Amino acid sequence: MPRELVPENNIPDQRPSEANDEDSDQPQQEGTGGPEESSMSAEDENIMFNRLARRRPPRSKRDDLHPYTQTLVMSEVDSCNIIEEATFPPQERASKEKIVYRIRVCPELTLGIYTSHTGSDIATAETSSPVYSGAPERKQVLLGHIIATKTTNSVVTDDDMAIPSPDSHPDVSPGHKELGRTVCIHSLAVLPEFQGQGLGKTLIKAFVARLQVQDVAERVALIAHEHLVPYYTALGFESQGPSKAQFGGGGWIDMVQQISAPGIGED
Repeated sequence: MPRELVPENNIPDQRPSEANDEDSDQPQQEGTGGPEESSMSAEDENIMFNRLARRRPPRSKRDDLHPYTQTLVMSEVDSCNIIEEATFPPQERASKEKIVYRIRVCPELTLGIYTSHTGSDIATAETSSPVYSGAPERKQVLLGHIIATKTTNSVVTDDDMAIPSPDSHPDVSPGHKELGRTVCIHSLAVLPEFQGQGLGKTLIKAFVARLQVQDVAERVALIAHEHLVPYYTALGFESQGPSKAQFGGGGWIDMVQQISAPGIGED
C-alpha cells in the first residue's frame, strides 16, 4: 500500500518576464553608438543586482535537505517503524516484525532517502546514527523508505505481503520468493512533514534504476488507492484494474511497471 500522502504539485515557471525596452536600453557613447565607458553608478548597480536576484529560482525546502539514497540496514528498523506509523493508518502499515523480516531476507530490495542533520526536530532523529564518529552530533536521518520483496506472481497478493511462520516450509510459505521475477513494493513512505517535495518520486526512480542495472526482475508491482493511480501512472506504472488483495480492508488497484535493462529499446 505504498503512497506519498501529499502529491507533489507542479511548480510554475517563476522566471520574471523580460525587461521592457525602456529598462533594457544601454547608454550610448556620443558619435560612436558603442556602450558608454564610464563606470556604473551605485544606483545602476542596485538595479542590476535586483534584476538578477529576481531571475534566480527561489530556494525550496528540498534544497536545504540535500537528500541522498542508499540501502536500508537492520539498525534502521526503528526509524522505518516510526515512518510507517506516521504515514499509514493502523490497518495499512507494515508491522515492525514485517520490516525486520524484509530487511533481513532481501536488503537489496530496500532503499532509504536521508538528510544529514544536527537537530532533534525530525521524528527519526533520535533513532538515527552519526554520519561519522568525528561529528557525533551530525546524524544520517531517514526521511522515507521503499521496502519490497520478490514474488512469482505478476501482481501483489495477500501471500506476498505476509511473512512466514517459524515452522512453515520455505517452498509453500508466504513472503519473499528469491526466484520470483516480480518485485513487490510493500511500502513507499515519506514522513508527512517532508511530503510534497518530490522525495517519493526520487525514491521510486532510484529504486527502479537499481533494479534495471541489477537485472533481478522483469517488473515492479504495487497496490494503490484509486486517488493515487495518477501519481504512479506519472512514474511509469500502469493500472491492472482492481486488486484481489484484501490487505487493510481491500479496495486496491494493481499497478505494474515493466522493467527493461539499460540500453534496451534505445537507438
